[in-house]
This record gives sequence, C-alpha cells and structure tokens, in this order.
Amino acid sequence: MEPEGWVSATELADYAYCPRSHYYALHPPPGGPAPAAQRAARAGVRYHARELGRERRRAEGGRGAWAALGIGLVALFGGSAWLFLR
Repeated sequence: MEPEGWVSATELADYAYCPRSHYYALHPPPGGPAPAAQRAARAGVRYHARELGRERRRAEGGRGAWAALGIGLVALFGGSAWLFLR
C-alpha cells in the first residue's frame, strides 16, 4: 500500500478491472470471506472472463472485415484493369 494520497498503477488497474474488487482489497471482511461471497467471487471471475472474451472476439473480428474489404478492392480494381487493358 502506498503512502496516504498516493495510488499505485496496480491499484488503478484493479479499480479499472472491477471497482468492487478494489474496495474489498482495501477493506477485507474481519472474519474472512463468507462461502456465499466466495461463490459470488467465482461467478464474478466467470463474468469478467466472458465479457473480456466477447471484447477480444469483437476486436479481432474487425481485422477480418478490413482484410475482406481490402481483398475485395484489389479484386475490383484488378478486374477493372484486366477488362480495360485487354
């Protein structure tokens, strides 16, 4: 933990990942996590993994669309040049 008033990059990353996770990292329950809280934490991990997977697929899918557009343009211009230069 940094001195009062300072925030580390790790704390910022934890907060960006999940504000609730950041809060509980700074304020752990006195008796440790309850079984229901542990189940909820596992559900939260699955939720974040699912959402990050969706985001990753969405980002990677954009590259495929641009590649298809580029191939289509090359084919269009190549076909046009072939017709006009015959």
